[in-house]
Amino acid sequence: MSSKVEECDETLDIFLALIPIISIVLLLFVFHMSSPKAGVIAFFITIVTVYIYAPATKVSDIALASLHGMLISLVIIYVLFFGILLFHLLNEITFIEKISDFVSNTTTNPTRQVIMLAIAFSPLIESVSGFGIGIIVIAPILVALGFDRYKAALISLLSLSAVPWGALATGTVIGSNVTNIPIQQIGVGSAYLSIPTFLFFAFIAIYVVSGKKGILESWLEILIVSLALAIGIIISNQWFSVELAGVIGAIVALVAEGICIYFSQKEKSFVQMIKENLFIVKVLTPYLFLTVLLIVTRIPTLESALTSFGVIRWERYAFSLPVFYSPGFFLLLTSLFAFFIYKMDWPALKRALKTTTNQLIPVAVTTIAFIALAQIMAEVNLMQVLAEGIGTAVGPAFLWIAPIIGAFSGLITGSNAASNAMFIELQTMTASKYNISTSLVASIQNTSASHMTMASPSRVLLAATITGSKDKEKKLFKTTALIVGIALVLMMLASFVFVHFTTLF
Repeated sequence: MSSKVEECDETLDIFLALIPIISIVLLLFVFHMSSPKAGVIAFFITIVTVYIYAPATKVSDIALASLHGMLISLVIIYVLFFGILLFHLLNEITFIEKISDFVSNTTTNPTRQVIMLAIAFSPLIESVSGFGIGIIVIAPILVALGFDRYKAALISLLSLSAVPWGALATGTVIGSNVTNIPIQQIGVGSAYLSIPTFLFFAFIAIYVVSGKKGILESWLEILIVSLALAIGIIISNQWFSVELAGVIGAIVALVAEGICIYFSQKEKSFVQMIKENLFIVKVLTPYLFLTVLLIVTRIPTLESALTSFGVIRWERYAFSLPVFYSPGFFLLLTSLFAFFIYKMDWPALKRALKTTTNQLIPVAVTTIAFIALAQIMAEVNLMQVLAEGIGTAVGPAFLWIAPIIGAFSGLITGSNAASNAMFIELQTMTASKYNISTSLVASIQNTSASHMTMASPSRVLLAATITGSKDKEKKLFKTTALIVGIALVLMMLASFVFVHFTTLF
């Protein structure tokens, strides 16, 4: 009799632990609330759930857990604000139009234009700015180049292949902070797991615009540029900087595409190509400036100095924010650099600040709500209850379930950072229960959540709105979700290979 009572209690505990997650799904997909509103309501639902689960919980415990969530969110917001500001400052000098001119001057081949923009250039923008800025940049350029609006929206979503390193890898940083797994382990693991998905998204993007013919004609170039992106990201994660990996990978991919274009346009000399496109170097100077800054500050001596000065600490939560070492600080310096090098006026700065603030507020509210919610669940062991429940249900087969959980978290939050804050601890706790590599599962969570943000309602709506194809929003969502679903299968197979045939994890 007592065993049945215990089973009943365990079932009730698992149900209570699921209530915050179920509420988010219902608020987003049934009641069609915005992410900020859904996040705030789910936050309060979580508090009510906690008092049902553990009535003796102190108000101070809830408050401190929420505060801890806000502190973690500062790491994200610090980087996001200046990343988005940099984009809007560049937009004051007609950044998108200049990139469009560069692409159209370089090649009139639609397949090559997609390779250049979606495979190589979008990861650069997303890696620096995050928040789906890659969509905001790529989609209008594709439309201006004459692409079908629906196809432009779909391609811009598929171009977000390097989201694990978006906003200078803030989501990966959060994952590392929450789990205490070294960021390099998660970064390297995510890079290797992303190799098949980089290739898959690239070939699908070309298929969307050019069909089988485009793939057959350009398969080698697609392969070269995709692998260049992957190799650049792996090298940076392994030996330079996880935060900078997306930027370095994108630069390597852009160079690879430039070489392909040069050897295919024999009628133009190298010098002639440089002269015709020299203006693009000035346009991209802030990104090059940022890259140099981040590489230099990762030199051990300088890194040690920057991480010991101006650090905000809270010992109780092992929280620290090195203000002058965080990527956010270097994005601030880059924004100032762009302001002065392009001789902008104060009204331009005010417009950029206003637009950035308006875009950041809903993101900040959503991020704080989701992360605080997760911290409250962890404080009263609801995360542990979920981990044990999942572990009991699937056992050692959890390795095949982890990508699904990660994808689900990316879908409902639309943010790699928020999804990691909510679920990465749950994932690693469940993995450790069955002696599965926690760094592998953390990498799976990081990568699967990132990829599924492509199909999140907020990102799909953004792409549909920018391209003027809101009437095809549902079709866009279904197609993107299907593509990402196939990519997840490829990633699961990659994780199986790494576990059984390598010593990577």
